Amino acid sequence: MSMALFHETHGFYTQAPAIGSSAGPFDTSAKFTAFAFGVAQAINHAAENIGGPIRVLELGGGTGQLGAGILSFLSVPHEYVVLETSHGLRRKQAKKGLKTVETLKGLDPTPTVVFGNEVLDALPVHRVMGLANEEVCELFVDLDENGELCEQIGAVSTPKLFQRLQDERIHLGRGHIADLCLEIPSFLQELGRVTKPGYIIFVDYGDKASNIYSHRHRNGTLRFYYQQQQIHDPFFAVGQQDMTADVDFTAVITAAKALGLEFAGWASQGAWLTNLGIQDYVRTGKDSVSRQAEVDLLTGEARLGSAFDVLMFKTQGLPDGPGLSPVS
Repeated sequence: MSMALFHETHGFYTQAPAIGSSAGPFDTSAKFTAFAFGVAQAINHAAENIGGPIRVLELGGGTGQLGAGILSFLSVPHEYVVLETSHGLRRKQAKKGLKTVETLKGLDPTPTVVFGNEVLDALPVHRVMGLANEEVCELFVDLDENGELCEQIGAVSTPKLFQRLQDERIHLGRGHIADLCLEIPSFLQELGRVTKPGYIIFVDYGDKASNIYSHRHRNGTLRFYYQQQQIHDPFFAVGQQDMTADVDFTAVITAAKALGLEFAGWASQGAWLTNLGIQDYVRTGKDSVSRQAEVDLLTGEARLGSAFDVLMFKTQGLPDGPGLSPVS
């Protein structure tokens, strides 16, 4: 999964797909200007809570469309940096006037608001499967006798997988698959290092562990998308299809707390954007009909508003996170 998405030449993201644009390979909130407006309001409120100038760190900026939109709606200028591993996407972001970095190593700790839209779901996962007598195996990628990619069952590669199953009380029956991401703690550690003080905001699809690994997802949550269509073959058009898995919010919250971050709250995308005053986007523009349609799509319970959730963390001593409760 890591190579398919991030290989330096042939990876899906390395090849600079049209993420965040109307020509993108899948539906995403980042396509809509109203979403940029809402995120900008969250940053405006967060900056007021932190006090003074801040840095905005966007994770995985796609084509740069979202970042450029956010910048246009900020009430005051802030330093805006995009963390992007793809050379192709960094070029697209630079054309929109965005500053980009390939890693966080060169960034110093400073007051920061971190924002990641559909970033955690792209972190590579291990696939484990239950066997008889509560034993567990892992599903690997191999080559068959014809040199074609295939799935291969083997012993679990690291005790960390057993530990995750134990910590979250996950019991896998025979044939039950779970997709486990082990990169969350190290990813959050780097974000926490550069965010002093500040907020870390994730918008993604996922759920608590007891739901993600329940019998309703016996085949796991790993999914594949190619040219706006969901497919079911992980080895079809490798490097040209997106690969994504539901985010284990329990694991994210546990890892953040272990690093000293405070859990600020959890809300649906629709409730979060509504609390931030996204309806003002309609009132401040000329084409109110199309603007209202965007807002309805982003906040509707049967649409993107319920498809995505917002997880927010903060450093100690800061007020509650912006958008997590209605503004009176």
